Amino acid sequence: MRPLLLLLLGALIVTEIVALSPSSLEETRLSNTALEPSALVLDNEPTLVPGVPKGRIAEYSIEKFNYVSVQAGAKQWKIEAEKAFLYNPEKLSHSRKVKAFLYDPEGAVTLVTGDEARYFLNQRDLEIYGNVKTLFPDGFQLESEYLRYRPIDQHIQIPSKYLAHGSGKQGDDQDFHFISHGLDYFMKKSEINLLEKVRVTLEKHPPATLTSPATREKTDIDSDHCLINRLTQTAYFTMIPTRPLKSRFVHITQPTLFVRSRRADLHYGSDYSQVLNYLTAYEDVLIKETGNKKELRYATGGRADFDTKRDVIILKEFPQVYQNGDTVTGDIVIMHRDTDVIEIEHSNAFSSGTE
Repeated sequence: MRPLLLLLLGALIVTEIVALSPSSLEETRLSNTALEPSALVLDNEPTLVPGVPKGRIAEYSIEKFNYVSVQAGAKQWKIEAEKAFLYNPEKLSHSRKVKAFLYDPEGAVTLVTGDEARYFLNQRDLEIYGNVKTLFPDGFQLESEYLRYRPIDQHIQIPSKYLAHGSGKQGDDQDFHFISHGLDYFMKKSEINLLEKVRVTLEKHPPATLTSPATREKTDIDSDHCLINRLTQTAYFTMIPTRPLKSRFVHITQPTLFVRSRRADLHYGSDYSQVLNYLTAYEDVLIKETGNKKELRYATGGRADFDTKRDVIILKEFPQVYQNGDTVTGDIVIMHRDTDVIEIEHSNAFSSGTE
């Protein structure tokens, strides 16, 4: 039999056995299939995948590999690869130049590409290594050097030793980015857990109008951990409880403002202009103006709400505002960001002294 034809038959047999047969039948059918020496390929190229047998010819070497993982009649994922090697004793498949299609219950597809992939024939998890790029159905993108997909839980996992980059557009005038050491994405809940050393960037760039030029407002939020709910388009920032108290702060940075708090919530949706408070900082809040104003202000309080419609910061829970030695307190203090105006509700103290 000609080597190429035999190779194609081998590919068909592998696909059928892996998808439909129990592991005992896999071993029998695969081990009893003879290949001509010319059809055997030794994979000597460097690999990112651990556990691949070295110095041994794979039982099957398949060009233009195509495989579908199915459970209870439903497709879980499909992989296409330029080349694949199947090692029968280890029940291991190693693929190169891969494209994976992850299916959700509604049939929407998340596309993942990478340099290499592996999966075990008696398991359903898929691992992709090297230059991994993930494109979700709504256009959100994720980049990393490793990704593991657990189809039973519809769980995308990137361990904390790998850096994860995420980006997406929210409407026509807002970009959302994040960098994190590690990530867990639960597709059923539409929740992303950013595990360690998180930075989330929200960049708004509303179009120019007759009364205001086009501007870009960038907000960076740094924290230990962040939970993103993609349904409500809300990000929740927290710190590790075991951190020393003096360093247990979320940091929020804007071009003319710095904010520090124990935790924070960000509403990043495309309809952010309809949200009363797109950003809220909680507990031991410190706010400092960092612009070029001659009379800089800073403020403290238990809570700060950023009102995007009026461009103000609303301070609550024992708020205080300091400016050139003057201190203003009240039940609620409203700082207007574009002017030096401060509104106070139920003022209970005003003092002037040494700065």
